[in-house]
This record gives sequence, structure tokens and C-alpha cells, in this order.
Amino acid sequence: MYKGRAAAPPPPAPAPPPVQAPPPPPVAVEDDVPEEDDPDLTDSALAGYELIVRELGATVIEEFHHE
Repeated sequence: MYKGRAAAPPPPAPAPPPVQAPPPPPVAVEDDVPEEDDPDLTDSALAGYELIVRELGATVIEEFHHE
């Protein structure tokens, strides 16, 4: 052994795993209604073709009518 030298410090302990929050409780479909002041709620009632064109910029190539 060498005199005058200090022993190397032990390596640091590993960090504990992160604590995960519990999942939110399930919500019934009947209760899953947006609030009136929801900023994501818009009054546009687009659906189908109009919605696809607005959101994705789609173009209709050919339209089929089912009888």
C-alpha cells in the first residue's frame, strides 16, 4: 500500500426510477362533452368531403354515387 493517498470515493448510487402519475379515470361517452368555452371548439359543421379538403388539402379526382 501507498501511504499518503486517499482511497477513491465510491461511485455514485444510481438515480431512482421516475415516478409515473396514475392514469386518469375512464370517462363515459355521455360525459365526454366539450365545455362551451373550449378554444378548440369551433362552430364549423364541416364533415365528409368539405372537412377533408379543409384539413388535408385533398382534391377529388372522381366521385362515385352509390345507388
